[in-house]
Amino acid sequence: MNYINKILEYNKTPFILVGVIFLSSLVLLTVFKGAERQLDELNRAKFVAEEMAKSSDNLTNYARYYVTTQDDLWKNKFDDVIKIRKGELANDDGELISFKDKVKSIGYLESELALILKAEELSNNLAMLEVKAFSFIEKAKKETNFDVQQLDLFEAKTLMFGEDYTKYKNQILKTVQLFTDNVYNRLKNQYRNSMQLAWILISLINLALLVLVVCLQHKKPVIKRTPPRKTTTTRKKPIGK
Repeated sequence: MNYINKILEYNKTPFILVGVIFLSSLVLLTVFKGAERQLDELNRAKFVAEEMAKSSDNLTNYARYYVTTQDDLWKNKFDDVIKIRKGELANDDGELISFKDKVKSIGYLESELALILKAEELSNNLAMLEVKAFSFIEKAKKETNFDVQQLDLFEAKTLMFGEDYTKYKNQILKTVQLFTDNVYNRLKNQYRNSMQLAWILISLINLALLVLVVCLQHKKPVIKRTPPRKTTTTRKKPIGK
């Protein structure tokens, strides 16, 4: 108890407590800023994963539409997706940047970056299969023999709708999902640690405020009130008595 009284009576204790509160508040703001960046990075990771999956799906759909209809419109759309990935054509945001350069500029871990780039590589490899299917369509368009033409069309459709295509497509989607899971788990752990630190800092600030109030009350001077002095009045005796 004497030790606590010494702390409360120490002249610099209020200043120390104010300093602790001030510094803790600054650190707390930094922690919240860091947590905000972590959530922002998670949102960007989701956007990158969705962009990769969407472009892969677009390539698949456009290629299948082209093989089915032989309409050059779908082949042109397919080529546009490839150009956007390479940075040769502006993306939906109006940026002229390749997918690889975009994800590298975000600043993921090497292991995470390797996963999303692997997904792009798998998708590009699948695009080669799709281009091979296109070549059969081009041959079929030039072929005059009906039976040979139908055989070329069959080969193109087999490439686009066969088991191998589905297997390679699933590898792309699994790699994209693995990238998303890795980023999510990393940021989830960082965010949990940030919130734990924030809770400790808030507790420290509240404790310092409580001690500061007690300290100020302890140092508050006690004003002793003296009771008013009683005045005695003496009665004058009447003259002549």
